[in-house]
Amino acid sequence: MIIPVGTKSSLALKPIMTIGLIIINTLIAIITLPLGNRTEQKIFESQRERYSRQLELYVIEHSNPKYDDMFGRRYIKDSIDELKSSDDYADLEMRLFSVLSMLDISFGDLEEFGAELEQRNDSYYDDKSYAEMEVFFEWERLREKEDKAFNGHVNFALGLKPTRMGRLHTYFTYQFLHGDLWHLFGNMLFLWIVGCLLEDSWGRIPFLTFYLMGGAFAGLAHCLQDTSSMVPLIGASGSIAAAMGAFTIRHFFTRIKFFYFFLFLFRPFWGTFYLPAYVFLPFWFIEQLVMRSLSSFVGASGVAYMAHIAGFAGGVTVALFFRYSGFENKYIAPRVQTKQIDAGVTKDPRFDEACDLIEKGDMEGAKSIFSKLITERPNDLDLLQDIAIIYKEKGITSECQQLAERVLKGLLIKSNIEGAASVILRMIEPGEKIQLNPQALMRVAKWLSAQERYGEAHDVYRFVLDNDIPSNIYVKAALGLAMLYAEHLNNPKDAAEILEDTKYLNVDPEMGKRIEEAEAKILELYPGLASSMSG
Repeated sequence: MIIPVGTKSSLALKPIMTIGLIIINTLIAIITLPLGNRTEQKIFESQRERYSRQLELYVIEHSNPKYDDMFGRRYIKDSIDELKSSDDYADLEMRLFSVLSMLDISFGDLEEFGAELEQRNDSYYDDKSYAEMEVFFEWERLREKEDKAFNGHVNFALGLKPTRMGRLHTYFTYQFLHGDLWHLFGNMLFLWIVGCLLEDSWGRIPFLTFYLMGGAFAGLAHCLQDTSSMVPLIGASGSIAAAMGAFTIRHFFTRIKFFYFFLFLFRPFWGTFYLPAYVFLPFWFIEQLVMRSLSSFVGASGVAYMAHIAGFAGGVTVALFFRYSGFENKYIAPRVQTKQIDAGVTKDPRFDEACDLIEKGDMEGAKSIFSKLITERPNDLDLLQDIAIIYKEKGITSECQQLAERVLKGLLIKSNIEGAASVILRMIEPGEKIQLNPQALMRVAKWLSAQERYGEAHDVYRFVLDNDIPSNIYVKAALGLAMLYAEHLNNPKDAAEILEDTKYLNVDPEMGKRIEEAEAKILELYPGLASSMSG
């Protein structure tokens, strides 16, 4: 067993449309497969009864020396009656061909007789026996019941029938129907493999449009090969074949991952290997061409090879047109890039342009571009952070401080403490003095301490204390740093000195009580400090 399971490539955006198509196909299968099974049972029962009546009429109307005697007719009648007890199609087929061999006719002869019966009306039996007329009326009733069951089957109602090509909606609805779970699984596996990267390259709406139109084109090609066929086409394979064709061109060198499993001398072997798209997908296309030729030679196979072939060829054609006409670069690529920028997976190219201007010494030109980016993308926190860091490095303190504050506020609103910590640690690096919201600094310092990142927590606390801040915040920072020294950094002396400095501040009684409790805690941890803290 060898099956493809993925690709060796990364995605810039989440493949929401591909995942959505897989979910929709799966949900529709969950709903329609049980309904289809019940309808198929009704169809089977109607066909079983109808074939019995059809054979009875054939025996009545066609004489044959082999069964004209009483014994032969009785034996054939009993055999026809046994058809009614068939449990499934395999059993029905076996019993049916047994009767056909007795009558010395083929199944095709029986079907031709059925087509002849469909052309008859009641007047045909005016001069016939009552028994013959009664059998025909019963056959006609069963035929209508069978047609009604067929038309009520979801695959016939929403599938693409070559004899009813004018039903335009079925060119799209057929793409979401499947015959069984294995049919669904195989199609969705291939959709996952090629759909994700194609959606990433073209964008969600262009990919969905291509997918649906590729399936419609594949369905049309299937219908045109035999417009007399009443068998409905179902399944997403035509659409996926189109995606495979486009993938072959758009991701020619992408490596597809395969899983293999086999038994050799009762010992299992499994693993994975890779094949490039330009090897596997053209090979698959050639295989479809070969199987199409073989099915034409041996008869119908139940697989819509023409839909696969046309879909793949259509996908290749569209991808080549996109590439060599410049359509993709002009219309698709800019929209995809905008989506990637909005999602934060890539930077606006103007950012790099501004950085180049800085390298050339044109700081004013760079600031002009940065201002436009800040105005157009006020919620792109990664972009604002990068610009703030550049401003800090260039000594543009005011703008740096404003951007850093906006970034911190946005991150803390989203409870992204780790992101806020990263920004603060970059801002408090040696260099130009930056004023930041002390409450945000305190929140981050506590989080760093809880994460056991004691050195970084120390730097943030010390940064707070070194700035001009209100007394109550200064005392809270001093308490936090003192306990960090005492409990985690094994430095009780500095802890005691920091608390001692707070006594010269005008603090409220509650804060004074917290300072006393902190001193007591430090003395409990380090009893030898009692003499140095007594003053």
